[in-house]
Amino acid sequence: MQQEKAANGGLRKQYERTQSQPENPFASLIPDQQIAIVPEFTLESGITLQNVPVAYTARGKLNDAGDNAMVICHALTGSADVSDWWGPLLGGPGRVFDTSRFFIVCMNSLGSPYGTASPVTAKHGDVSQGNYGPEFPLTTIRDDVNLHKLLLDELRVNQVAAVIGGSLGGMFVL
Repeated sequence: MQQEKAANGGLRKQYERTQSQPENPFASLIPDQQIAIVPEFTLESGITLQNVPVAYTARGKLNDAGDNAMVICHALTGSADVSDWWGPLLGGPGRVFDTSRFFIVCMNSLGSPYGTASPVTAKHGDVSQGNYGPEFPLTTIRDDVNLHKLLLDELRVNQVAAVIGGSLGGMFVL
């Protein structure tokens, strides 16, 4: 992880990014998905996870002010594939999720098998330790929101223009 000066004067962390997780076959099911590795993340329970993968998709372009981000939060059994759940609304001019106006980002929630830390990911990112399996800790809505905020900061989002979510994603929005 590297650090650089952020617009607000603080330090902005730069997380390692990858396109895949060889140890997680489900992560490759989501087209155009990227994965950021957060070196350390402490859950609301006090448990600290190391090398936490956060899977996400991004469409459109973030403007220079970093204030045109639209965050889409998926349902419990969903993934970061916005087109899978919201396809008819996603696209260019005239669509609700207009990629010519908005930088649209969707991040997988903790516990989802599609790339973010879950029972099917390697413990602390170390394949030699095996997968978490049933030892994966309980997580909360607040844990997901805090983890997603770290990634939004990494992506240089300074202000979110809109947030939308269905089902569990709606709880993230609240």
